[in-house]
Amino acid sequence: MQAQFSAQTLAEIFRDLYVQERTGALLLTRGDLKKEVHFDRGMILYAESSVAEEQLGAILVESGRLSAGALAEGADSLDEDRSDPALARALLRRELVGRATLLQAARTVVEQVVESVFGWEGGSARFVEGKLAETPFETDILATIEVILLGTTCMAGFEPIHEAMLGLDNRLCFRHPTPIPVERLTLSPSHGFTLSRVDGNTTLSEVISILPPGEEEIATRFVFGLLVMGVLEYEPSLGSGSLRVAELLRDHGDRQALERMQEQAIQRTYAAVQGQNCHEILDVSPQAKRTEIENAYHSIKTQFSRERLLPKVRSRFKSELSLIESRLIETFLTLTQPQRARPAASDAEAAQDPATYAEDLNVRVEMDRSKSKVALDKANRVADVYYAKARKSMQEGDYHNAIQYGKLAISYNPQDARFFFLIADCQSRNPEARWQRMAEENLTKATELDPWNPEYWISLGRLYKKRGLKLRAKRQFQEALKLVPNSADLIRELDALR
Repeated sequence: MQAQFSAQTLAEIFRDLYVQERTGALLLTRGDLKKEVHFDRGMILYAESSVAEEQLGAILVESGRLSAGALAEGADSLDEDRSDPALARALLRRELVGRATLLQAARTVVEQVVESVFGWEGGSARFVEGKLAETPFETDILATIEVILLGTTCMAGFEPIHEAMLGLDNRLCFRHPTPIPVERLTLSPSHGFTLSRVDGNTTLSEVISILPPGEEEIATRFVFGLLVMGVLEYEPSLGSGSLRVAELLRDHGDRQALERMQEQAIQRTYAAVQGQNCHEILDVSPQAKRTEIENAYHSIKTQFSRERLLPKVRSRFKSELSLIESRLIETFLTLTQPQRARPAASDAEAAQDPATYAEDLNVRVEMDRSKSKVALDKANRVADVYYAKARKSMQEGDYHNAIQYGKLAISYNPQDARFFFLIADCQSRNPEARWQRMAEENLTKATELDPWNPEYWISLGRLYKKRGLKLRAKRQFQEALKLVPNSADLIRELDALR
């Protein structure tokens, strides 16, 4: 093997030699600098360097474990072989150093050589396969992994990798079976904390979110090393096989391009829906039939669905997406429902068309309350009107429109538990798992917003009970029982779960 390497790919070379259990010497050069890392069945055994300060004898003298005279005595006994293994054998044979001291010095040489080559911006790598001569050095898997992780902590050119890793929404998880006993790694407190947060459900950004700013890059380098060595993996995976930096950076570039496209689409649509009428929003003619209206509505709605948008985009444009969704639903309902007679003049203000309110107010729930309390009060009234329509649709058995009206109510007032409860009630009637999960989310939200309403806890408990989740159901019924201690129905529900 011979190739040019960059700082970003050197860890992959070490990893591949380890995984393939290669035996031989990895020769690394950059200009006049020459380093050698010797592998025994994929594990790093020892290292040598053209830099005098990184040589075994110099390390022993510098650390005070060997005098300069004793080093000279050991070196004088060597023949043509002036390598570190030959020097080590001579020093042991003459009993100038102990074995433990020698092994510690050899480990220091390996660490210094690996740190230095990972700090190069690039160079030439050549692996010479071959059986190693007998040496007094020792190695193991843990020592090899720790040395490579040490290299990644000081590798040059890490900024693009750091940015790409933080930009990923893929979850981090341990690979099973884990290739090494992770609990035996020598970890700093920061590294240990980082590993403790890897649970298969969190991204890197979430894992390091509460670390001090100065420790974020350290943790990211550590995670990168574990990913390269196959201790951790992404879910979903970036590609087949071991992690490759090229795939990571390419995926990041693709995501950035997609992110820009989605942001521009949201901004265009957000600006358009505020100034267009219903037919213009859906791009249909006034004579369009219901099927055509439905197709246009679902086409635009799908474009901005949660599943299609990147999480960062959803978070950054949360309020814009909320308004777009509200206008789309308003438009769809306006064009597909028959016109009803206007209410009496005395009731006009209370029952004013919500779409008109929306156009007049042009406010979002997240608006600055200090700007206009009046506007917020009007937004709450709009929400109540939509809620009334949702209840009416539900009573008529039109659960689809009831859910849509409920979502509109939430878009104007997301703090009212009734809206979430009504939507959950409609969703729970659909036996499909997806609808049951959505009902669970909305019922949970209702209990968070209004924990003093026993009906919400009871409904959530019955939903869990229907799905066979007895322990969860029991907890909800117990919460409800705190609010209505003498409820015979609740006592029967709990008895049935024992």
